[in-house]
Amino acid sequence: MAGAASCAALGGCAALLPRGGRTKFKLAMAGYTLNKFKTDDALAFCEAHGFAHLCVKNFHLPFDATPADIAEFRRKCRDHGVEPYAVGPIAFNSPDEARRRFDYAAALGVPLIVGVPGRQDGPKWTDCHSDRAMCELCSRLADEYKMKFAIHNHGRNPKTGNPNLYPAVPETFEIIGDLSPRMGFCVDWAYTYADGLDCVEIARKYASRIFDGHVRCLSDAKNGSSGVNPAGRVFDYDGIFAALRETGYDGCLGLELANAFPDNPQWIDESRDYFRGLM
Repeated sequence: MAGAASCAALGGCAALLPRGGRTKFKLAMAGYTLNKFKTDDALAFCEAHGFAHLCVKNFHLPFDATPADIAEFRRKCRDHGVEPYAVGPIAFNSPDEARRRFDYAAALGVPLIVGVPGRQDGPKWTDCHSDRAMCELCSRLADEYKMKFAIHNHGRNPKTGNPNLYPAVPETFEIIGDLSPRMGFCVDWAYTYADGLDCVEIARKYASRIFDGHVRCLSDAKNGSSGVNPAGRVFDYDGIFAALRETGYDGCLGLELANAFPDNPQWIDESRDYFRGLM
């Protein structure tokens, strides 16, 4: 009765829901965060720090893994209470490589590839470019394999990202908007904010194509890739999470602290608690 009275005093139990409705999405671990860890140590870390979902990188499961290797990897994941939900980000620039990466994801049994299908015009990172033909191929492969394919944005600022390679969601949508609905985005929200875009508007406008995301706390609003500091929260994750709730997003948000980790492991727990508090 006391609980009912409290709900009534607040205008009904709906008032107790988080801003934007119910949270369906999950906080996951982006595999790149654990790039300095061997596979067993990475899975043990996920278990110890409460991450039940992992986007798998190839340094934890190599691209040339055999069926036996993949079965062993999945066994280890189960033993640690970790579910691989996607692979990537994976960069590739040839049709043959694209199909091999879809085969890799299919063999692991995940429904999502986070990818960067580009064109390599030189040896440097900035020589990688967005490529419509590769996106068309990925669209056909996504339909063939019945998988979703999420393109990761890499920022408009040449000092911290690559403005030539799917820099932001609007530019990427111009390339893939008319392709299969299985083609969408892994939105790096820090890059999106650092580029001066309205993250809440992005979350709402492109809701049907958002399949994954990366989150991290920043101390520098102009730098989407570093300046990580859980104590310095410079943008409105509450608004982003509310928009994702409103649009019914039910995928994952991968915690990505690659530049700060593993030298500051406490930042993982601080960031985890901050984001789960918002959720």
